[in-house]
Amino acid sequence: MHIHNPLSQQPLCLICHQPVRKEPSLFTLVYDTPLCTSCLSQFETIHYVGLFHDVKITILYRYNAFFQTLLFRYKGQYDYELRNAFTVNFHHFLSQYFHNHVVVVAPSDDIANQKRGFIPTAGIASSFSSDIFTGLYKKAPFKQAEQSFEGRQKIKDIIDIKNGDVLRKKKVLLFDDVITSGSTLEKCLELICLYHPTSIEILVLATRSFHLEKNF
Repeated sequence: MHIHNPLSQQPLCLICHQPVRKEPSLFTLVYDTPLCTSCLSQFETIHYVGLFHDVKITILYRYNAFFQTLLFRYKGQYDYELRNAFTVNFHHFLSQYFHNHVVVVAPSDDIANQKRGFIPTAGIASSFSSDIFTGLYKKAPFKQAEQSFEGRQKIKDIIDIKNGDVLRKKKVLLFDDVITSGSTLEKCLELICLYHPTSIEILVLATRSFHLEKNF
């Protein structure tokens, strides 16, 4: 005799691959979310809004162990489906608030991107925008995670921009996945400003810092 299991008809969570509504919540019932309640709850939301070199910056999450593992699965194990997992909690806000912005994604290493088959920041940005600029690039491989704080400052000599004219008189959102020293964002801002956009804001997924006001 066949026993109907309603869970078998449900979409599976992108992260844990369990039914999305196995443990229903108001969020999963109201929104068409690709994540289950358990995985959603492991994001440590901070939704910090402040200034970075006089530019408005929004940071969504704390860089906790869950986020670190998720980002590694996405960038290090090439699980492209996870691109839609990072902004679920803020999807409506991001897609509405930044709908008329050009999303300029922070650069990653070209060799690593070729191996992955995708640009990590552009993949995540595509979850809330279709107007994405990938003209920022690294002139040479440079892994900031392997550098000291002082060594990370050298990233400013590595990053450059191409086809920047498309940013003139546009509203720009500079997007990155993690902020540590801020050197990458600082250089990206410098390059973007050369093309005189109408406005600039910054969006970062996560920070390791517990003293945001002091750092920015």
